[in-house]
Amino acid sequence: MKKLSYILLFIVFIFTSCTITQEFHFNKDFSGSAKITIDMGTLIDMMAGMDSTGTQSANLKDSLDFAFKESSEKLKGLGVTNVNYGWLDNDKTTYLSYNFPDIETLNKAMNASDDGNTSFMKSEDNDEHVYFKRKRKTLIYESVKSKKDSVNSKEMASMKDYYKYKLIFTFDRKIKKVDNKNIILSEKNKKATLNASLIDVIKHDYNSIIKFKLK
Repeated sequence: MKKLSYILLFIVFIFTSCTITQEFHFNKDFSGSAKITIDMGTLIDMMAGMDSTGTQSANLKDSLDFAFKESSEKLKGLGVTNVNYGWLDNDKTTYLSYNFPDIETLNKAMNASDDGNTSFMKSEDNDEHVYFKRKRKTLIYESVKSKKDSVNSKEMASMKDYYKYKLIFTFDRKIKKVDNKNIILSEKNKKATLNASLIDVIKHDYNSIIKFKLK
């Protein structure tokens, strides 16, 4: 299941620009849906300019298709439903999505499919990370942090503006309070968004713990 992690790592390090978006929707009973998308437009256009035959981009797409297929097959055995993967935006954005019945299953699915926002940067001994915790109407999200020293290197710091990350939460319930200054709430208080550099998010000094109190 590490194939997807390695492919994502490869993409990040050769991108001139990269956007990874994670979306979570929670129903009133905390079942819901999850989706990760990777905007590969810049990379595909760059590869097309270097290879008129289209072989390189085709090989990359085949590799991602295989990785997502493998992930989807494992997800189906964990209790998630409606597992889908494929391409959007003229085959320049790839995605993986599924529905989950509860928070416990969501955590298992995120670890199994390597679709955590920093799954390709985390250490091998952290395969059981708890992304979500719930107590009644309080939901807490915590992303993984990289244990790799290279994240703090000057080279990575200079490139952080190219690695864009968006985290979106939507709820059937209204958000009463959120404890994280990096979060932007919608006018109706049912949507919360974090926009950041992926390099910043995986650093230990970046506050990526998000506590939602719902009505």
